[in-house]
Amino acid sequence: MTRERIISRMSVAGHPIHPMLIHFPVAFLLGLVGADLAYLYTTDPFWLRVGLWLAGLGSLGGWLAGMAGLVDLLLVRQIRTLTIAWCHALLAVMTLSLASYNWLLRFNDDSSFSPWGLYISLLTAALITATSLLGGQMVYGHAVGVHTKN
Repeated sequence: MTRERIISRMSVAGHPIHPMLIHFPVAFLLGLVGADLAYLYTTDPFWLRVGLWLAGLGSLGGWLAGMAGLVDLLLVRQIRTLTIAWCHALLAVMTLSLASYNWLLRFNDDSSFSPWGLYISLLTAALITATSLLGGQMVYGHAVGVHTKN
């Protein structure tokens, strides 16, 4: 089966930037669940600081990666016509909005634990899972950003 290549506009040497940038924000935001659970288990304030940093870096990195993905979504016609791409983008914005709110909650009160932070971390992790599945389907099912040999 031969597929039409969908080339990313945001790429370096043919490698799309969005998939390169997204790994650390995903790891940070998933690690945030672990930091919250570690605090609940130990009540060590160290985990509150870790949570603040993971939420902040995960949010910031996610928004930066999202900008690269947005450029491709808006500028590459083949991507723009994929319903799955719009679903992926919508879930990503929802995820990053929650993650940013979670960081803001922690930033405003970094000395105490809020169960809302944990709830938001868990919801964010679930949304990351769904968003990642859609992103993977775009790459493996629709060959977005994949270079095939001619």
